Amino acid sequence: MQIILISGLVFFAVMTLYNLRKAIREGTSYLPAIFGVLMFTSTLLILLGQALIGSFGFIILLLLALFYSKTISEMRMRQFMKGMEGIDPTSSPALRDILNLRFWGVYALNKGPRKAAIGFSLLQTCFVIFMLGAMSLFLDNFMKITFLAPFAIVMFLAGWREYESVFRKYSEQQAMKSLTGQQES
Repeated sequence: MQIILISGLVFFAVMTLYNLRKAIREGTSYLPAIFGVLMFTSTLLILLGQALIGSFGFIILLLLALFYSKTISEMRMRQFMKGMEGIDPTSSPALRDILNLRFWGVYALNKGPRKAAIGFSLLQTCFVIFMLGAMSLFLDNFMKITFLAPFAIVMFLAGWREYESVFRKYSEQQAMKSLTGQQES
């Protein structure tokens, strides 16, 4: 088992350096290098006997890969845009509808996409933390902190990034519709 893990460490280190060099030379995304560092770190933690924390690192990587995948991101964008169809831009969001995507669409139109993205991401992160916290009652205190903190940070930041682009696109579409409607009048 250790031979496999050491081979993995060498592979991830080489791939990280390659991707970092490529990103610097070609001016491309640093994301592959970041994934390499995270894979290296997770594998190292497993090798050092911290299998649960290392495995959690792999879960974070999976979440990041899901949020940064173009195909998945485009599918989610279409779902969000479809979910916000028919929102009346002049309506004010009712607090009782805070769990509804339409609430956040109206909020994005009134307060801006960044604030809506932060709020929606924070709401989802708090819900997931609550669920994980309930499940972690069976773990000791050290596990709770090491498990929940990195997960919450990654989930919030990844959600914020995705939702900001969704709400920005939605706001731009609504502005174009409004502009087109004014020009036709």
